Amino acid sequence: MRKKLVYVLFACLAMVNMALGQQNESRLVLNPEVPIVGQDLELTYDPKGGPLDGRTDLVGIVYMYNFYRWEMGDVRLKQEGDLWKGTFEVPDNCAFIAFKFQSSFTLQPDSTDNNNDKGFMFIPQDVAGEYLPGRYLAWGIFRMPSLGAEIGNYFSGNYKEISNEAAMMWTDQETKRYPQYGRHFFSTMKSVLRKMYGDNSLPGIAHLLKVMESQPDLTENEYEEISTTYRVDLKNKVKADSIDQVILKLFPRGGLARFNRSFELNSLPEKQYFAAADQFRKDFPIEAWRKNPNPRGFVYNNFYRELATRYYKSGNYKKLEEILPEMDMVWINDVYRKSVEFAIRKTPTPPETYIDISKKFIDQMISKVGDGSYMQTIAASPRQAEELARLWLNYYLCVHAQVAEKCGRYQEVVDVMNLIDENQRYASYPAGNEAYVVSLEKLGRADEAFEAMKGVASAGQMTPEIYDKLREHYAVLKDKPATFEAWIASLKPKHEVEKIKNQLRAEMVNVPFEPFVLESHLGGKVKSAKFKKDEIVVIDFWALWCAPCIAALDGMQMAVDLYANDPTVKFYFVITQDEPNKEKIDALWKKNNFRNMEVLYDANPKGKNSRNVVYKSMFPGTSGIPQKAILKNGYIRYRAEGYGGSPSGLMDEISYVIEILKEEDNHVKK
Repeated sequence: MRKKLVYVLFACLAMVNMALGQQNESRLVLNPEVPIVGQDLELTYDPKGGPLDGRTDLVGIVYMYNFYRWEMGDVRLKQEGDLWKGTFEVPDNCAFIAFKFQSSFTLQPDSTDNNNDKGFMFIPQDVAGEYLPGRYLAWGIFRMPSLGAEIGNYFSGNYKEISNEAAMMWTDQETKRYPQYGRHFFSTMKSVLRKMYGDNSLPGIAHLLKVMESQPDLTENEYEEISTTYRVDLKNKVKADSIDQVILKLFPRGGLARFNRSFELNSLPEKQYFAAADQFRKDFPIEAWRKNPNPRGFVYNNFYRELATRYYKSGNYKKLEEILPEMDMVWINDVYRKSVEFAIRKTPTPPETYIDISKKFIDQMISKVGDGSYMQTIAASPRQAEELARLWLNYYLCVHAQVAEKCGRYQEVVDVMNLIDENQRYASYPAGNEAYVVSLEKLGRADEAFEAMKGVASAGQMTPEIYDKLREHYAVLKDKPATFEAWIASLKPKHEVEKIKNQLRAEMVNVPFEPFVLESHLGGKVKSAKFKKDEIVVIDFWALWCAPCIAALDGMQMAVDLYANDPTVKFYFVITQDEPNKEKIDALWKKNNFRNMEVLYDANPKGKNSRNVVYKSMFPGTSGIPQKAILKNGYIRYRAEGYGGSPSGLMDEISYVIEILKEEDNHVKK
């Protein structure tokens, strides 16, 4: 008689009469009340009184346990009066299902509804009214995220998970009710034992392992779990190595063999590497793995990224083009970022040398935007993964537009940019927006170029060049606001501007800063003690070695120009964590036509040569730059790290904070 994988995880625990699943008095109503596998499930969601009350474009994210495997799905909801309705087909092997609602399929919603962390959780039945294997286990481990199950970010940060004892109890019930399937949740049983008993779990794990090894027809994945248990849990390297030899003998083209071969690849000299990589693709074809995934699939991730990058760097674009169809969206995006995007943004390499391979990358991205590869790297539903992939596609379409414009391929620029929905076209990459505008102008489509520029302004993704072009258009407008700045502001959606301002208000601080005296690049010294009452001082901490710092200076120049005639606002650019090389600073300022941007030199601490005294006093506990500090009346009122990539977006951020601070003065005067 076949020995079954059964291990009673703890003894003397009384059976608990606990109803599984169905939620009463909930904002979610199901039809039928108990989901039936293989059939459509109708959902009616009422957001009234919940966190999504008044929100639009509601969707459902689905979490499922399908025969001992966590999977995610999604539901598009349609509004009917005050209710939102949708339909979801429950998989044939679904033992547990949970729903979470949010506005749109974004991965970072500002609000979600999971029934106040109680969960919208249900236990499906088959058509005969029977429950499916996995129901007890899923009901327990879903509510204990610390076990590390791949179930996504369902609960909030304040969620209090179930006790160790409860998780043990539900796992025990699963082993008692479905002992014949124990081999499918071997790793979960190990995790629960470790969670409950810590180092004292080893005898139990050893027992589980013994039973697991006795199972017939072990798969490679199961052998891998056995090997890992010996190596990691029981610290028995000799036994683990012997299991690995069995794996290699039984599965000569399996996951372990693939891993070993890929490891050998990386140690080969360049000349041997490419031939060995070709052989690897023949011996371990990725399409065969996709049809029947086995352990260590991550090897392909590393292999294809490395191979594609090497082909690009060596200029072997023919071979690179050959392997692109074998790669998924995530890998292609990553290689494009490190190759074409890096080249156009960071190097003087003529874009004519890589424009054609850039287009090959883009064509592959377009064809693979729905391949689901982003589900493998993050906890995402199919629609969420596609939304993320499309965001990256839109961004790289804009990068390619920049490359094509530099090559004079203006029609290609327009064609590529027009692949992006108009409401998203200008939201990704300011340099791509500029390439689009320039190309339309070069093609004699001035009216379209003007409309595009207004769209770019609305999205807050202008380069200084587009900003200047709009100023020229403003000068010849007949009916227009009193100032150029007011006209630009009128192009932006008011609700979006107010949303950004509210976010900035929430980030405002009121921290006193230490008085400072710093040497100026222009000569003399700047003393904080001489800052006037209600004067707003913007300080940008940067360094010559910091590429993001230098990239952000275009946006800071736009902000400086915006307040050039306002004596109550001052800007200083403090070079920190770097030696103030006067010649390099002057060359940088001249090259980029920076003006009215006074550079100060951060001071050295006593006995040190690190030039970070003022920086450290304002940003303790970090060393990241660029950093912005906005000061008023002896206090730091706003701090921000990094650069988002949009010159006009940075100008807007600075100007909105200044407006907020000025509103304080007006409020006091009233």
